[in-house]
Amino acid sequence: MATINMKNIFLLLLSICFLQSSYNYNKSSLWKNIDSVSYDSLYIESQTFLDSDISKSIMLLQNIINNSKDKTLLLNSYYDLAQIYISRSTNFSKSIYYFEQILNQRFVVKTNVKNNLKNIDELKEKSMFMIGYIYHNHIGNLSLAKEYYVKFLELYSSSDLKSSVEYELNVINKSINDFNQNK
Repeated sequence: MATINMKNIFLLLLSICFLQSSYNYNKSSLWKNIDSVSYDSLYIESQTFLDSDISKSIMLLQNIINNSKDKTLLLNSYYDLAQIYISRSTNFSKSIYYFEQILNQRFVVKTNVKNNLKNIDELKEKSMFMIGYIYHNHIGNLSLAKEYYVKFLELYSSSDLKSSVEYELNVINKSINDFNQNK
């Protein structure tokens, strides 16, 4: 029991340190005038940290998600976080979570896209593909991968990714057939 209490105390202290460092970071030059900082500029700033300090990029993207009213910026922030979690941390469940946030959006977004942001249709298309890809190639859940790929073909039959999805489905079907024959 004493070990658990010491562990809890350690976790509490660690959390306090993290909160303090986050607070100090928030008060840094980047965040001096958060009310006057545009979320567009925070998004651009998040992109600059992708190669040098991924944790700062994540923090900026989270700030946009939590505070921005710009739906296109919100969806692009979800997409970038999903890409970070699949490529930088291999946290596949978090990556899927952020891709699904894009798929679950039901609001209308203006078609004029600024700062080279992706539009909602492109984000949804790529998110659906990526979820199928993660389930197939990283998690190994062939049935969920197949489900997302089949739905992808239904919704995006003229997509540039169609041939990739068809290839993935052929590989999945072959794996399922091989498995069933070896039973």
